[in-house]
Amino acid sequence: MKTISDKPKIKARPSDGFVRQNIVLMSGLLTGPVIAGAKDFESAAAISIVFVIITFFSVAFCRLVPRKLVYTLRIILYAIVASALYIPAVLACEYLMGEEAVLRAGIYLPVLVVNHVILSKTETRFFQLSYGQMLIDTAGYIGGFVCACFATGIIRDLLVNARIGMIEIETGFDVPALETTFGGFIVVGVLAGLCRALYNRSQNQRNQNRLNQKKEQE
Repeated sequence: MKTISDKPKIKARPSDGFVRQNIVLMSGLLTGPVIAGAKDFESAAAISIVFVIITFFSVAFCRLVPRKLVYTLRIILYAIVASALYIPAVLACEYLMGEEAVLRAGIYLPVLVVNHVILSKTETRFFQLSYGQMLIDTAGYIGGFVCACFATGIIRDLLVNARIGMIEIETGFDVPALETTFGGFIVVGVLAGLCRALYNRSQNQRNQNRLNQKKEQE
């Protein structure tokens, strides 16, 4: 039976986590905290800060876990490490954003402890890379989540509160329904559709360019 260390190494591609395998907009694996929790700029910032701290340091530490350890025990250990980082992450968020932002994000912060990047991507992707490449690749997935979270929070803040954080912006729109979970589904759905359309368009353009180059060489 092959272990993770027996698998062929892959190359770190931060763009995969940022766009192609974005865990919110393309894979739909961590939509809950974004849809229900990112209701405005402050809550989106709180979720993003906690996610970054928990995920990055969990992956960085868990890479040191011996590969010989039984898979089930490794996953349990990953969850324990992430849980231990939760309180420091929330305290850091409270220091940077204030207690109100943490309260607005509410119960969706603890959900980040058992996120897909820590419990799945570590085994299927990150641990096949060298340590430095792994951190780069992890940063791509984290960046993809943060961008999706902020985009959702900012759009809802603009259309519901006519502001972004403390900055008042008159938009002429007042759509209070977007502050609900149902509204979150709509915003994330639209963003996911746009993200996939832009990605497919770029891929088609790239394939067309390759085809043209091949024809020119012939």
